[in-house]
Amino acid sequence: MIRILLVRHGETEWNKAHRLQGHSDIELSDSGALQARTTGAFIRAQQPSQAHVSSLVRTQQTFAEFGLDLTPRIWDELREQNLGEWEGAYAAAIRDAEPENFEGWRAGSYTPAGGETHQALQARMTGAFADIVRATAETAPTASADLGFQVRTAVAVSHGAALRVLFEGLGLIDRSQFIPLTPASVTVLDIPLTKGPVSSSLPNSGLDEDHDDDAEARAIRALTDEQIADHARLRLINLSPELLNPERSHPGAPTAI
Repeated sequence: MIRILLVRHGETEWNKAHRLQGHSDIELSDSGALQARTTGAFIRAQQPSQAHVSSLVRTQQTFAEFGLDLTPRIWDELREQNLGEWEGAYAAAIRDAEPENFEGWRAGSYTPAGGETHQALQARMTGAFADIVRATAETAPTASADLGFQVRTAVAVSHGAALRVLFEGLGLIDRSQFIPLTPASVTVLDIPLTKGPVSSSLPNSGLDEDHDDDAEARAIRALTDEQIADHARLRLINLSPELLNPERSHPGAPTAI
């Protein structure tokens, strides 16, 4: 089985101010670095053996806080949506000035002038995701913190809108009912190599009963984009650093008893 840990970058000063970032290359804030360090404990426990980030610095800084001994591959395809003339604007100002366009953009039917369409964003994100899944064929399975068998695990750091559109493109969410991803949150997608139900009462959950690493690697390399989308399963969505460690994510906050 394959596991992909998908992380939204930590908070930036533009996030705090509710400014639209898009392709603007904004660094993490101090709070964003702390969020990423908190999330890093969960990432390390999953023992990924491969890493991927976007070509925007906020994803690379987020990954650096995870404390992994891995060199990530940098992808233009994992960047946030290009928002054209809206980049740098305050979301509330756009909503008030262009309410229909703003709602259309949120629904995926409107593109700001000079920006990237919903369809183009979805195509590059689903294509990159499929390539990342196939790239796990070059790694060895590692132990997981929550599974009784080893899996090929990779971590990828991308962006809020880009990840939402990816999940939609994989058929995992309903966009109209989706809550935005929290900064530095983790979403876990599992890709079993066989279809059908998975049973917790069977060894290896009923997967890979006649396990052969080389045969599995060949099968992974041969997967098509369509097969990967069809096999992708949502294990966990939007696990935020505030849930992982409330006190560390908000220093000075009251501790629950």
